Amino acid sequence: MAMSPSGLFEMNDTHIEEFYRDGYFVAPRLIDRETVESIIDDFESQGETVDPAGEWKATGFTHFSSHAETYPRVAQFLQSERLVDMMERLFRSPARLWLGMYAVVRPQGGRGLAWHQDNQYTHILGPALNAFIALDTITEENAGLWIAPRSHLLGRQPNINEGEGHRRAADPGNGQPCPEMAPGDAVFFHRETLHRSGENRTENVRRAFAFQVASDACHYAESGRPIVDRQLLRSEG
Repeated sequence: MAMSPSGLFEMNDTHIEEFYRDGYFVAPRLIDRETVESIIDDFESQGETVDPAGEWKATGFTHFSSHAETYPRVAQFLQSERLVDMMERLFRSPARLWLGMYAVVRPQGGRGLAWHQDNQYTHILGPALNAFIALDTITEENAGLWIAPRSHLLGRQPNINEGEGHRRAADPGNGQPCPEMAPGDAVFFHRETLHRSGENRTENVRRAFAFQVASDACHYAESGRPIVDRQLLRSEG
C-alpha cells in the first residue's frame, strides 16, 4: 500500500497503470478524518441533505467561482497541491473540475444508481475520471460501490432507461463490490467504467463525496469544442 510520510495515500506508477488498464484503482486513506469532517460540515451547514421521499440526494459543486464561497473547505481540498499534482500526473496535462457531488443515500431502503457510465450523461472525449470518497464506513450493507473492471474498454454504452431519468447501462456481468471503505478511503475510476451503488439496509444515512475531473485536452463529442467552460483545478492566479 503506497502511503506518504503523512500516512495518506500516495499515487504511484502502478496506480496509473491500473487506471488505464483496469479502469479504476483503490486509494485507501486519500484524505484524513479532519478533511472528511470539513467536507461534511460544509454541505450539512447549508441545509437538508437527505431526501426522505426519495432514495438518494446529491448536492452539487460545479465551479469554484460560484461554489467556493459556500463550500470553502471543499474548494480547498479540490485545489490542494497534492490532489492537483495527482490529477496532472495521471492525465499528463492540466486538469479541469467537471463537477463535485455530496451524495447521501437515505437509510432503510435507499439506493444509489443502477449500472451506468458517467460518460452516458454529457459525452466528452479524452481522459476523465470520477473519484468516490467514503465519508462514512461504506459496505455492501449501506449502498456500497460496485465496479466492473475493464468495462471502460467497451466504450460508451447506450442508455437503456426510457424517459428523462438517470442513465442506465446493461449489466456488464463482471461487476464486483469494492472492498469495505473507511471514512477517507476512495476509488478512482475512468469516466466510461461501469459502476453502480447498492441498497442502504442500515438505519443510518450513507454519505460520500464524488468529484469528476477531466484532462484539459478533453472536448465535447458532439461539437468538438474544448471543455474550457470547466475551471482548472490549479489556480490561475
